[in-house]
Amino acid sequence: MKSIHAAALAAVFLCVPALQAQAAGAPILITADVPYREGVGGELIRDECHFGQYLSQSIVRHADGAVVVGDSEDGAGRNLHLVVTKAHAAGGGAISGPKWGRIYGELKEDGKVVGNFTLKRSTNRPFTFRACTTLEQIADALGGDVVRW
Repeated sequence: MKSIHAAALAAVFLCVPALQAQAAGAPILITADVPYREGVGGELIRDECHFGQYLSQSIVRHADGAVVVGDSEDGAGRNLHLVVTKAHAAGGGAISGPKWGRIYGELKEDGKVVGNFTLKRSTNRPFTFRACTTLEQIADALGGDVVRW
């Protein structure tokens, strides 16, 4: 009798890592356009630069299949909820000063927060004169940072 219970208990413990590995193998879902926190970014950044879209595309590209665009309406699975908390850019290269982007993210599994982060990237590249081009580069760098996290 003890050996049956021990075998059943061992089977349960062997299944737990397999279930965790299965959940870990499922892709993480993100939105196609990362939203801005209220009052963040001016009209140029929000309407012309598409920073949130570039950020989402960068994360998906860097993740190589581990993160995909999608939405789980019921909160099931793994979802990465992102928000742009700061965004600043002006054309003119180094003359107009630094440009930056900051994001906050929460990774949720079946609706429960399992991790969070805040990431910031900035640049003062002297030969990038368009604000949107600079924000694309910042989004690309942040995308790599998110995937490494």
